[in-house]
Amino acid sequence: MVPTHSSANDLWYAFRQGDEAAFQQIYRLYAHDLLNYGNKVTNDVPLVEDSIHDLFIELWQSRANLSDTDSIKFYLFRSLRNKIHKVRNRDLFFQASDIDSTPTSTADDFVIENNLIEREEIEQLHRQLRKSYALLTPRQQEALNLRFYQHFSNEEIAQIMGVNYQSACRFIYSALKTLREVVRIFSLSLLWIELARLF
Repeated sequence: MVPTHSSANDLWYAFRQGDEAAFQQIYRLYAHDLLNYGNKVTNDVPLVEDSIHDLFIELWQSRANLSDTDSIKFYLFRSLRNKIHKVRNRDLFFQASDIDSTPTSTADDFVIENNLIEREEIEQLHRQLRKSYALLTPRQQEALNLRFYQHFSNEEIAQIMGVNYQSACRFIYSALKTLREVVRIFSLSLLWIELARLF
């Protein structure tokens, strides 16, 4: 379970003081979410895994020089994104391979809830959502993941993605508009439920 605000502060403080158990707890709490998020930033899985590995090594090595943070998760997400983009910008191969890449969703990302609608209609909604989600830009997909799966605020999303607040909102709202237009034959409430399954 993610710690509360006060316990998160205590955990971060203990880690900065060299508490290995606190460091291990931070890793257990956030490594999985970092991996999921990294895979939304780029579809280069080895790059994501290496970046997370390097991030935690650097955290431990520089722990005494780290500042306070109100949100460990926010700090880690922003650090990971910066690390991934630094590597990609330094290596032309990563730039070339990711320009037109769009992370796609598999059928496993969707869980059919039979009590909401008939199976045939759910399957049709799934197909339409997958097609429309694949048409979104990588930045739109990243923004949706941060908003609906990681539960960051629009302001936090802007800071993590390195854009202004208006741009972050535009990524989210334009993506939702696209999804709504594609599945307009279904109710808006069903769209939100299935959108949560997308991640």
